[in-house]
Amino acid sequence: MNIDDLNYFLAIAETGLLHRAATHVGVSQPALTKAVRRLETELGVMLFDRSPKGMQLTRYGAEFQRHAVALRASYEDAISKIAELHSGDLAKVRVGATPATEPLVDRAFLSLLRKRPALRLDLTVHLSDSLMRALPEGDIDIAVSPLPENVPDGLRAIRLANETTSLVCRSDHPLTLLENEVTAKDLGHYPWILPGPNVSARRQIDSYFQQHRLEGPTVQVQSSYTSPIGVFYLVANTDMIGICSTQHWPVAEQLGLKVLPATRARWPRQISCLVRDRGPLSPLTETFIQELVAESKRGSTLSGQPR
Repeated sequence: MNIDDLNYFLAIAETGLLHRAATHVGVSQPALTKAVRRLETELGVMLFDRSPKGMQLTRYGAEFQRHAVALRASYEDAISKIAELHSGDLAKVRVGATPATEPLVDRAFLSLLRKRPALRLDLTVHLSDSLMRALPEGDIDIAVSPLPENVPDGLRAIRLANETTSLVCRSDHPLTLLENEVTAKDLGHYPWILPGPNVSARRQIDSYFQQHRLEGPTVQVQSSYTSPIGVFYLVANTDMIGICSTQHWPVAEQLGLKVLPATRARWPRQISCLVRDRGPLSPLTETFIQELVAESKRGSTLSGQPR
C-alpha cells in the first residue's frame, strides 16, 4: 500500500466520480482504476459499488476511508517532522485561524520571526467549523479558534485567552445620542451586518433578541467577517450595527467606531489552540504554541480593549 493509492482512493470517495477525482489529483482515470484494484486486492474486499451514476463506498470502503484519512495525516506529520530536522529553521508551521483570532496568530508569528528569521507560516483563515474539519484531516497542525462547546473527538484544546465580543456602530449613530442605556428594542430598529446563522457569534445575537421576546435582528449584510476592515468600513458609513472582538478593536477604533452600551450586550468567550491528540507535536509546532500562549498574555496591552 502506498500513499498515492490512498490519495487516489480518498479523491474518488470524496467526489464519487472517476473523472472528477482524476482532475483533482492530476492523473488519468485508468490510473485511478488500477489504484483502487490494487487496494481491493490487498484488502480482499470491494471498496466501491460501481454504477453509471458513479462510485459509491461499500461498508468496507466507508470504514477504510475513515482510517485512510488518519493514515494520510500521520504520513504528512512524519514528512513535516523529517523536513524540519532536515531544514532546521526553514521548517514550516501550518496554522488555521478564525477571522477573530488571526491578529493573535500574526503577532505570535512576528514575535517568533525575530528569533527564527527563516520561519515560514502556512496560514489558513476560515470559520471555526471549517478548521475543526481541516485539523483531524491533517491540512493544518494548529487551529486557533474560540473554544467550541464540545471539543471534537481526536482533538485537545490549549486555553489561550479570554476576549469579549461587543456591539459597534459609527460614532454619530442615532443610538449614541440616547440618554439612557440602549435596549434590545432600540437595537431592533436598525439593520445589522452579521455572520451566518451557524456561527457562534450570530447565535448569541439571535438568542439575545429571543431572550427579550423580540424578532430580529434584521440582517442587511451577511458576512463571514474574514475582512474586518471591509465590515467596519460599512458600519462606519451606514446605520448598520456590527460586532467586534477584542482582537479586532484596534481596527474598529481607527475607523471611528464606538461600542454600544447596550443592556447585557457583551459576550465573553475563551480563545484556544486546538491540536490533534494523537502523536507528538513537532518541535516547531510546540514552539509556535508556546509563542501563542506568551502573546495571548500580552494581548490585552497590544490589541487594546473595547471601551
